[in-house]
Amino acid sequence: MQPDTPPLAARRSAFFTLLVTEAAERAGFYGMEAILLLFMVQQLGMADMGADLLVGAFAAMIYATPLLGGWLGDRVYGARRTVVLGAILLSAGYGLLALSTVYRALFEPALALAATGNGLFKPNAAQLIRCLYEEHPQERDSAFTLYYMAANVGSALSMLCIPWVRDYAGSFTAFGLCVAGPACALGVLLTRTQALRHTGSAPDKAPLLPRSAFAGAGAILLCALAVMGVLSSASFARLAVFGCLALVAILWGALYRKAASRERLNLVTMGIMLLQSIAFYCFYQQMQTSLTLFALTNVDGTFRILGHPLFALSAAQFQALDPIFIILLSPLLAKLYHALASRNRDLSLPTKFAVGFGFVALAFFIWWSGTRFAGSGLTSAWPMLGGYFALATAELLIGGLGLAVIARYAPARLNGLMVGAYYLTVGAGMYLGSEIASFATPAANAAPLQNHHYETLFGTLGLCGLGLVSVALLLARMLNRMENRHQDAATLLRVPVNTDCSA
Repeated sequence: MQPDTPPLAARRSAFFTLLVTEAAERAGFYGMEAILLLFMVQQLGMADMGADLLVGAFAAMIYATPLLGGWLGDRVYGARRTVVLGAILLSAGYGLLALSTVYRALFEPALALAATGNGLFKPNAAQLIRCLYEEHPQERDSAFTLYYMAANVGSALSMLCIPWVRDYAGSFTAFGLCVAGPACALGVLLTRTQALRHTGSAPDKAPLLPRSAFAGAGAILLCALAVMGVLSSASFARLAVFGCLALVAILWGALYRKAASRERLNLVTMGIMLLQSIAFYCFYQQMQTSLTLFALTNVDGTFRILGHPLFALSAAQFQALDPIFIILLSPLLAKLYHALASRNRDLSLPTKFAVGFGFVALAFFIWWSGTRFAGSGLTSAWPMLGGYFALATAELLIGGLGLAVIARYAPARLNGLMVGAYYLTVGAGMYLGSEIASFATPAANAAPLQNHHYETLFGTLGLCGLGLVSVALLLARMLNRMENRHQDAATLLRVPVNTDCSA
C-alpha cells in the first residue's frame, strides 16, 4: 500500500488540481495545432504537400516522445517534477513559434521543443492520476473519463478562440496566446504542491541527485535534436514511426520475459488492448482528414428542420463537434461507471472496448447512409452530427479509457514508461489513419471527389468496424475468463494481484 493514502477531501483536491492543469495545457496545444498548418502554408510559403508531411511528422513525434517522458518520470525525476519540466518546455516551444513569425530559422526548433515538452508532460500527468486512485480502483474509470473530458474542455475553447485571434490579430499574437496554456498549468503545479503531495512516482519521494539530473537533461536535449532530424525528412519520419512501433513490441517482449507469472496475464491483456487502440485511432484520424475534406466539398453545412434553417457550420467547425460531445457525454459515462461499480456490475475494460467499436461502426454507417441518400446532391448536415456523436461515444469508451488500461494492467514500477508506449501507439494509429484517408483524396489539380467516393470509404470503414466488434467481443470473453481464473488462484494462494504505485 502507499504509505500516505490520501483521504477523500485531499484526493478530490489533488484531482481537481490535475484537471485544471490538463485543461490549461491542452488549450495551448490544440490552439497551436489549429493554426499551425495555415501558418506554414500562408506565411512560411510552404507547398501544401510539404506542409502536410511536416505536420504529420510533428504529430508522430508528439506521440513518440512520451516514451522518454515516461522513463524520466519512472526512473529519474519523478512524475511531479517531470510534469513541471514538460510545462516549461511547452511554454518555450510556443514562444519560439511566435518568434518564428519574424525569424524563420526558429520554426523547426520550436516544434522540437513543443514535441519534447508534450512527451514529458502527458504520460506523467496521467501517472499522477493513476497513483492518486491506486487504493480506490472502483473510482479509476470515472476519474480517467473526467480527466479526458478536461482535455476536451481546453481543446474546444482554444479551437474556437485561437483561429479567431489569428484572423484579427495575426499569428504572432495567436501563438503568443498559446503560451498561456502551459504557463497557467505550470503556475497551478507550482502553487498547488501541497495538494499533490499524496501522489507521484517513487523518485518524487527522494531527493534529486545532481548526476541523475544532468543525465536526464542530456536525454531531453538528445530527444529534441532527434525530433528536429525527423522533421527534416518525410521518409525519415515514416521510418521513425515504424521503428518506434518495433521498439514498443521489443519493450513488451522484454517485460513479458522478466515478469512474474501473475503479471504475464496483465501484460497479454494490455498488449491486445493496445493493438485495438491502434485500430481505433485509424478511424479517429478520419475526422482530421477524409471527413473534413468531405464536409468542405460534399456537405450542406446548414442545419434545417422542415426546410427552415437553424444554424450553419463550416467544414473546419464540424471538427469542434467531437470535443463538444466529449464534454457532454463524459459526466454521464462517469456516473454510469460509478453506479455500476457500486453494484459490482461494472463492465470490464475489454468489454467497454468492444462496445466502443460498435459505436465506431455506427458512426461510419451513419455517414455512409447520408452520402447514399444524398445521391448526386450535397449531404445533409444532420448525418454529420449523428456520426460525430457516435464516434465521440466510441472515443470515450476506447480513447478515453486507454490510460485506464495502462493503470490497470501495466506493472506499477513501469507505469509511466508504459503510458509513453500507449501514446506512441496512438500516434501510429493516426499515421495509419492518414494513409487510409488518402484513398479518398484527389490527386493534385483534380476535381473534388463526388459522394460515391466517400460512400465507398465510409461503408468500408463501417464494415471494418463491425468486424472489429466481433473480434473485440471474442477477445473480451477470453480475457475476462482468464482474469477470473487468475484472481481465483491468487485468492487461494493469498497473492496480491495489484502492485504498489510507489514500488
